[in-house]
Amino acid sequence: MGQDLLAALTPRLRELDKGGYARAYRSKGSFVRTGTYQLLKQLLDELKIPYDEDVPVGTSRTLRADFSVNGTLVFVDRELSPTEQKALAASKKDSLFLNRDSLRSDGSDHGIRVLGLDKKGDLQTIFLDDPSFNFDYAHILPKTQKCSVMHGHTSSALVEVIGHPVEGMVVDFGVAKRIVREAIGGLDHKLFINERYVTKMDPKSVTLAFETIHGPFAIRAPRGTTVLLEGEATVENLAREVLKRVADKMPENVTAVGVYVYEGLNKGSHLLAQIHSNEAGKRRRKR
Repeated sequence: MGQDLLAALTPRLRELDKGGYARAYRSKGSFVRTGTYQLLKQLLDELKIPYDEDVPVGTSRTLRADFSVNGTLVFVDRELSPTEQKALAASKKDSLFLNRDSLRSDGSDHGIRVLGLDKKGDLQTIFLDDPSFNFDYAHILPKTQKCSVMHGHTSSALVEVIGHPVEGMVVDFGVAKRIVREAIGGLDHKLFINERYVTKMDPKSVTLAFETIHGPFAIRAPRGTTVLLEGEATVENLAREVLKRVADKMPENVTAVGVYVYEGLNKGSHLLAQIHSNEAGKRRRKR
């Protein structure tokens, strides 16, 4: 009997060995199509955001969205045919496509790509990574063991710009690089410190005094080489400072800016913020 069972199972085992199987995902007792679908559903549930599943799109008899969240149709791990794309456009509904990309930049890249399609046109992203975005700085974090001693880092920044393309471009690369270089240049070889540690300030100097875990610290520094932050001089707050300086100069068709700021090598902070919400194309920096 054992031989008969083995003979019956052998063809199926060979198929499994070739990859002839499907992975199943469960969410609250029911099976869902993909891990991305499962992740999104769990996220919506945890955040208590109301949503509907398997939602019909417009007057189409066949096209259905995976989710409807606050009036936006969400499609997960799917590509629409030309006919389905026309049906979606005819519905005049905002839509979002959430897909997992097999091509990843590195081991830390989760592979999830989000593309929003709205009435204003496609949003697109460019990124800028250039040696001229490197900079050096000094800082102190009084409440940490190692960083409560003044020290420095060689850092770098990577900037992503998201917006509605005008004449095929989100923003001219030359213009964007100039904006980032100006922002980085104002931070290079500077001392970053929490503004609440200032005890005295005049046009030429800043006097700082505070307690560290190793004892009291006091210094008088040149005003022009000191950058005062709203919080501690962490890489997270440094990223916020870079973002603020870059975002203020971006044209109005740019809707969001993200920055990656590295503290030394292999560690840093990423911050993404929405800026302009105006309609695309109202104003744009010239080349």
